[in-house]
Amino acid sequence: MKIIKIILALVVMAVSTYGLFTRDFSYGPISSLLLGIFIAIIGIEEFKNKGKNSWGMFFILVSLLVIVVALFSF
Repeated sequence: MKIIKIILALVVMAVSTYGLFTRDFSYGPISSLLLGIFIAIIGIEEFKNKGKNSWGMFFILVSLLVIVVALFSF
């Protein structure tokens, strides 16, 4: 999971930086989708490590919201 998180973080940063410097925001939904997946992975790890009384459920709900918004913006 750690390698997946690192790869997702690097790809999100690369796509966002590209959009920022070139002013081409057509890759914004892809960046948002990958960011939602990244937040979901963090939420799952928090939920596994600390149980129900952690921030894991909040991260999972936020990631679902970000993924839905990203899918509707395609």
